[in-house]
Amino acid sequence: MDKKEILSRLYRELAGTLNISETMTNEIVNSYKAVGSYLGNMEQALDINIYPQGSLSLGTMVRPIKEDEEGDYDVDLVCLLKNGQHLTAKEMKMIVGQRLSESDRYGAMLDEEGKRCWTLQYSDYHLDVLPCVPRTLQESTDTKIRLSHKDDNGIYSACFSNPKAYKEWFIGEMGTVFSQIREQYAAKRNVEIEEIKLFQLRTPLQIAIQILKRHRDIMFADKDNKPISIIITTLATKAYVGESDIFETISNIINKMDSHIEYDGDGNVLICNPTMREENFADKWKDIPEKKDAFHAWLHKARVDIIENPLNFADGMDSLMENMRATFGTKVVNETFEKYAEKAAVEREQGLLGINNKGNIIARENKEAVVPLKNHTFYGGE
Repeated sequence: MDKKEILSRLYRELAGTLNISETMTNEIVNSYKAVGSYLGNMEQALDINIYPQGSLSLGTMVRPIKEDEEGDYDVDLVCLLKNGQHLTAKEMKMIVGQRLSESDRYGAMLDEEGKRCWTLQYSDYHLDVLPCVPRTLQESTDTKIRLSHKDDNGIYSACFSNPKAYKEWFIGEMGTVFSQIREQYAAKRNVEIEEIKLFQLRTPLQIAIQILKRHRDIMFADKDNKPISIIITTLATKAYVGESDIFETISNIINKMDSHIEYDGDGNVLICNPTMREENFADKWKDIPEKKDAFHAWLHKARVDIIENPLNFADGMDSLMENMRATFGTKVVNETFEKYAEKAAVEREQGLLGINNKGNIIARENKEAVVPLKNHTFYGGE
């Protein structure tokens, strides 16, 4: 097996290790549905609907570095007041905050007001609830939302976003790879395709983003100006061109991400929401140029740590594992290599591995496989 194939397998296992568990996912989904039901019952005239946005919606959440700390999983939720188009920026924010504070359950979990969200602290995660209303005044297929931003002077102003359209763009950029993986998932589990949620799938793009986010989390564990996830996700998705191999996907994304950064006439950075250009995810870079510097420093280090160093490993798997521990964290890398070894042992036992004419271990189904890889026994025979 050549280095790139080994790394593809390892990075797939790493992303699997970084995944939020199905149990935790179900708990989070049940929690935000309960919040939505409570708010909906309290404000029936506003027809409130809650749904996830960000990493939970896109299937790119990663395990926190310190899993013993409370509230480590950050879950972003849209709280849409569907009949609240008449509300001011302050009114929509206050209605949701007031109702949450009145609840015996949620009042005790409620943090102080954030700039845009109300945060509910659970033991293992926190929900960032974003009050908003439809941007349009009439019923339509437009999914743009108007939200509220509170500045440092306590003034509320309107901002706009479109998380539903962003999700559809994200899916569309994966092309046929997404369709194939979704069909395989449905067939394997005997479920209808329409029932499958994006966060249940593991596409090459999702895996690449998870690995990039983990690398960022480790690098900025004790530093300021950590690149935000939506910037990483947006640039990675723009750089993705439908690769199916994991290592190729990650390599191409890292090498092409910065080519998708735009600039306005004054030289300010534009990393816009591809479904609504007025939303610039890098708007803070103008006033805090250190954020721009931190992003480029991270991207350079990601190239070295995720592509260059692993490809140059020459001292065997132990050396590679030690390298990856420093890059991604000891616990998750140990779990990754254990799963990799277990699967390799099963493939060897089932005769699924072969050797090509260069002496590399490869899958038997590969047309370059010239001889099978024999099983080893403790007494030296087959």
